[in-house]
Amino acid sequence: MVTYNAFKNKFFNLFGQIIKYGLVGIINTLITAVILFTLMNCFGVSYKASNAAGYIAGFINSFFMNKLWTFKENRTSTLTQFIRFTAVFVVCYLLQRGLLIFLVENLIIDKNIAQLIGMAFYTIISFIFNKLFSFKD
Repeated sequence: MVTYNAFKNKFFNLFGQIIKYGLVGIINTLITAVILFTLMNCFGVSYKASNAAGYIAGFINSFFMNKLWTFKENRTSTLTQFIRFTAVFVVCYLLQRGLLIFLVENLIIDKNIAQLIGMAFYTIISFIFNKLFSFKD
């Protein structure tokens, strides 16, 4: 039987992680966006290559901020967490990239708007996968 206090602590812990993940996500989004929009709009790099460069930079920042601050999971080795985090990143990135290409090439949505939609999609699915797999309690 779960006590009220145990339920409350678990709820507030999850809520705190969502808030922290959101803040890390904002920072990652800024890093990703600055890099990808700069490469795409200032240097004429393709939207696909710009997208990859931006997400790689965000990935590196995200791993360390989420490990050390959001999930504070230290029972599992950093290497194991990094491998799991990388697997989650690859899956989420490929799903996001597929959505991005679909939006730009099939629905003819502006590449800048499509990038923003892809970022929101990525953030939601990556939180779920990271919570349940990369940094599981």
